[in-house]
Amino acid sequence: MAWDETGLSSLQAGLAHEMLSRVTAFTFGPDVRLVRGVVISPDRPGAGRVVLWDGQRLDSSVAFDVPLTDTRGGNIPAGDLAAALRGVMADRSEREISEAPRDAFGIPVIDASALVRAFVAEPRFEVPDALHAAAAAFSLPPEPEEPPELRLRGFFLLDRTTCRLYLDTPESQDAPPFGIDLPLQDEKGSATVGVTAVHAALAVLLLGELERLRKDVHDPYCHTVYDLVDWFSGS
Repeated sequence: MAWDETGLSSLQAGLAHEMLSRVTAFTFGPDVRLVRGVVISPDRPGAGRVVLWDGQRLDSSVAFDVPLTDTRGGNIPAGDLAAALRGVMADRSEREISEAPRDAFGIPVIDASALVRAFVAEPRFEVPDALHAAAAAFSLPPEPEEPPELRLRGFFLLDRTTCRLYLDTPESQDAPPFGIDLPLQDEKGSATVGVTAVHAALAVLLLGELERLRKDVHDPYCHTVYDLVDWFSGS
């Protein structure tokens, strides 16, 4: 089967969407942790249980019970739970894991409720969290009744403070995407997931204001780059 450029662009968008879910990890560095399972906690009402392992040995598994709501009864976004869980995992000692109670599968279970709620009160995101949040705003398919909007064709981490998203629309045919540069840090230098508002803001910029943000750079992966870093930071 021969694919035309329009069909290939859809496959590329699908690849970007699939890879986006793999941008973040539960630990950074040599000790990688993968998700083995997500179940309902039978011991703690209102909590979910996430089981992590090293991808090699099942006996490396550790389960963490995380609250699904905050102290006021509001839901905790799944992205915040994942980010909090990474911090919880990084702070666990081997002794704490070995002394934890075990479930029916013999997996140590750690109650992460207090630590997750502390994270919700004062979030501490990492660069991969910020990259994921920026790209995720364009990776969801539109509602059937809505006209085609901007589509994520790719993304690239330029450095620890900036990412570039490659966007087009499903109607772009075989035209290359355009790039937008977004900040991944707030004014205090902390990684932030607040740039998700770019999806709504970009629609306004596309009406005529975007051209003044054109960046004088050559990028072989797109036809034009627009720098929204200062625009979003208010500089």
